[in-house]
Amino acid sequence: MSNYDAIIVGARVGGAPLAMLLARAGHKVLLVDRAEFGSDTMSTHFIKRTGASRLERWGLIPELEKIGTPAIREMNFYLGDNIHLKGEAPPHDGMGTDWTPRRFYLDKILVNAAIEAGAEAREKFTVKELLFEDGRVVGIRGTDATGKEYIDKAKVVVGADGVNSMVAKSVNAQMYIDAGIHTCGYYAYYSGMRDRDDAGELYMPEDERRFYITFPTNDNLDLVFLFWPTEMQKIVRSNTEKAFAECLKLVPKLEARVNSGQRETRFTGTPLFYNYFRRAHGPGWALVGDSALHRDPIGAQGITNAFAHADLLAEELIMALDGKKEIDHALADYDRRQFELLKMMFDYNVDLAMLKPMSAEDKAMMAALAADPEAAAMFFGVFIGSTPFQDAFPPEKLREFAESTEKGKQIAAQAMRKMEEGVLA
Repeated sequence: MSNYDAIIVGARVGGAPLAMLLARAGHKVLLVDRAEFGSDTMSTHFIKRTGASRLERWGLIPELEKIGTPAIREMNFYLGDNIHLKGEAPPHDGMGTDWTPRRFYLDKILVNAAIEAGAEAREKFTVKELLFEDGRVVGIRGTDATGKEYIDKAKVVVGADGVNSMVAKSVNAQMYIDAGIHTCGYYAYYSGMRDRDDAGELYMPEDERRFYITFPTNDNLDLVFLFWPTEMQKIVRSNTEKAFAECLKLVPKLEARVNSGQRETRFTGTPLFYNYFRRAHGPGWALVGDSALHRDPIGAQGITNAFAHADLLAEELIMALDGKKEIDHALADYDRRQFELLKMMFDYNVDLAMLKPMSAEDKAMMAALAADPEAAAMFFGVFIGSTPFQDAFPPEKLREFAESTEKGKQIAAQAMRKMEEGVLA
């Protein structure tokens, strides 16, 4: 049996940087994952500059550059055929670009950084159970790929193991915000369709509940990610290739680009894009990344949120492990801080995921933004996260986003009932 300051279950964009930060501070860390380090996983791939600024502070941007990761400066948003917003979001902490790495590259970079900092790491390791003493999590029991059993103890166990978190289930971490499921989405990689290395594109056809994201990624490939309302999930899942092609027909500009290239991969996606906050701390445990907070990928927030979790929890745990703060107070403060930091973007993201038809007033506003470069930059700054919401929206609009979150579960349930009744196609 070994003893650690922290055991982290899950070695991707939440767990690996947390392990790195704790190890760099001189603490004994065990990082485990059931998958092979650097394996692929479903992802939007988009690290917004609010997350990339952390990568820069951690000294890892050069690693992205070495593998030819595109740095995105410009965003383009097309509303129907007539409105085109073009601009660059404001920098965040000096970082003026977003980055779009394939996950098997990014996750390996993060794990390597943790190992180089001194963390012990085990891949292909299955956690069988958490260990409890007097209601407190004190360690894990698990097996490696050979079947060898390990029992390890720690002052804190962190679940960074995703939506279906074993850690969250074991500690009965409850969702206290559940805003429903509003879209289903699928993506694929294409070669031969790139026109720029430094620009991303968003499309929303008028009066159609669809959303499209495309941008360049590693290995001269472009990612094309399409979203449909969740009530269409059965149709999309039954023949994704057909659904993809029919969806692209609504945006001829993008359809022409995609058809000029070659699809290099299968379609990847899911109908289960949850929107929730879970309680993210308790006696001897914490949650980071999708284990704690999941939002529809339509806003491409996942990696950035996970980095924020890792940063905040590392800050709190380092104080606790250094004897400057009681550990349970540190875990509670982490949970409070991450909610305060991320809740407003969560609300905005849920509102976007509802794919609500735009009103005439909203369309007029978008046309005005398109004619004003400074306003367009602010618009993209909100989407990216480098423009504070209160600088871009009046209080009533922020209340509308929050109301979308409150009503989200009910709206999603109504849509699913209509689908089951055959009212919706």
